[in-house]
Amino acid sequence: MERPRTVAVKIFSGRYNVHMMTGTAIHPSELLPRLLDGLCRRWSALRPTALLDTRWTMALLCLLLLGTPQQAMAGEGPQVVDLPTVRKQLRSQILEGRAQPALQRILALRKEHADDGGLALLEGEAYYATERFELAVDAFRNGLELDPAKHGQLFNLGRALQQLGRDREALVEFERMQQRPETAHRTRGHFGAGLSWQSLGDIEQAMGLYQQALKLDPRFDRARYRLALLLLPAKPQEALSMLEQIIERDPLHHGGAYNRALALRNLGRVEDARQAMLRYQTILEGRSRIAMLKERWATEPSNFDLMMELGRTHGQLGALSEALRWFGKAGGERPEDPRPPLATIQTLLTAGKVAQARVLVGRLQGSEVASQARALLEEFDARPVPSPPAPPPAPPPAPPSQDR
Repeated sequence: MERPRTVAVKIFSGRYNVHMMTGTAIHPSELLPRLLDGLCRRWSALRPTALLDTRWTMALLCLLLLGTPQQAMAGEGPQVVDLPTVRKQLRSQILEGRAQPALQRILALRKEHADDGGLALLEGEAYYATERFELAVDAFRNGLELDPAKHGQLFNLGRALQQLGRDREALVEFERMQQRPETAHRTRGHFGAGLSWQSLGDIEQAMGLYQQALKLDPRFDRARYRLALLLLPAKPQEALSMLEQIIERDPLHHGGAYNRALALRNLGRVEDARQAMLRYQTILEGRSRIAMLKERWATEPSNFDLMMELGRTHGQLGALSEALRWFGKAGGERPEDPRPPLATIQTLLTAGKVAQARVLVGRLQGSEVASQARALLEEFDARPVPSPPAPPPAPPPAPPSQDR
């Protein structure tokens, strides 16, 4: 009797808000028994309250369908690949520091989809992230041949050319970016051109381009940092103000921390400069630990403990937004574990985002972690309010006049 054809299972992923094809061929006769068996085994280990969380159940269903690869049957046609979704996933991998495994997948996909410009551009991004700049340039240019509409959108093509010492070529790419209608592209086009002109020795032109980038986007700290470095020798106070804005938004900006110490020294604030240099050393040590943890996580992206440790490390260094991001990733990996929501509440309170912490505590009502979440909030509310600083002492009375 002829066996029914294999099917590709289509599910909905709330995380990406897009439909995904698993890319796994599963025989219809095997699909339901395998799914039910997996669900029963996993549910038997759960607390009853966990079964009430519909989102948790859907996440488990996705895990079961995506996490158990099966060999495609001999003689079947090629697997269905949803390229837009795959490209989004690969871009996320590159941004998260997992460029090498992303590159391997991209190269495999390009054998089947050689005319896909998006994959060619992602190949360039992966090569750029792994510092293979010549290959990055070749891949970017191949992508532009396949998709000419992307001209003026590839900041890292210009950066790769700069890394190769080809600043004049880089300027062509950045000038194209300056002509784009999107503010983000124009901002980066001015910034990138500033880097090239600085490398070519035209400091005044570079400073003007950094200032133009900041006019387009006042929060574009990459231009602010480069401008601060150029101002530091002659205008240390202005440079200090700019560096402190950068550090406020990015507490782990080690260049900002180091040059802040130099600016304080140039202003004669010796003790402040010493403290700033100690902070710089702390940031360097913290960044080294974060890099080590991320390197491990790149090979174990589902490792819950690594994600929690990355959250804690960022929190200890004052990078609270990054801490929240990593606790969120850990919570997505284990929705039933109480540690991510508790760590998130603690981090929100530390950041002064009390209203958001209260909202999260409210959403946890009825769960097993609710009492612990309330305890964190009550402990925070019970802390004494710090007294306002004492007013400065009154100046001593003026001496009596001598000309009587």
